[in-house]
Amino acid sequence: MRLIGLISLIICFSVFGNESRDNSDLTQFDQPFLIGDWYLVNPNPEESQENFLAIKLTLDSNYSFKIDIQKRDYSVDHWEGLYTASDDTLILGLNTSEPQIYEYSANHNLLNLNGVVFTKALSNSLAGMWSSAKLGGDDLSASEVHQLDLILQPDFVFMFRVSNDDGAEAIHRGVYYTEGEHLVLLYENGEHETKYTLNSDTLTLEMEQGAMYAVLNRIR
Repeated sequence: MRLIGLISLIICFSVFGNESRDNSDLTQFDQPFLIGDWYLVNPNPEESQENFLAIKLTLDSNYSFKIDIQKRDYSVDHWEGLYTASDDTLILGLNTSEPQIYEYSANHNLLNLNGVVFTKALSNSLAGMWSSAKLGGDDLSASEVHQLDLILQPDFVFMFRVSNDDGAEAIHRGVYYTEGEHLVLLYENGEHETKYTLNSDTLTLEMEQGAMYAVLNRIR
């Protein structure tokens, strides 16, 4: 198989991302970079006037949020509710009498709220270098893919490579985000969503409609 076949395989992922799906499809969410667990750590809690050690802000695709503030005495204040967001404004607490309004900017791993910068972190050990041990699915079979390698960095950058028996390969680089069992890869001119299962050093990826099934082992 020629290299163009491998490129076509990766391009087809963006086609799946553009299909009409139900509300569980994360690729339909308007502000995907907001999704995830965001952390702010007080670098000098003993000298700071702010009474906190760390803040965790979780934003979900169903427009719910949770905030946990760990104070210097190790007690935790908790707040949760509903939010909405435009391209530059985030409103927390829509279901309260005094919602909080923030100007924000975000990329794949940094969230700036009114000048305060939060960092996104994974809630599990998904980051690593993964290499296929078993491949299946209609698209992989049709494209004669022999090997699939995936690097997921802890800063939410990825590299995805497929190759065949002849040594031809195609590579995509981009950023990713997760929610629950969903993993979404974003790259130039495309995106695709898979469901994943993580079991220690084994990562299983599945796409809808039997397009792809891959079992990958952790290399590092």
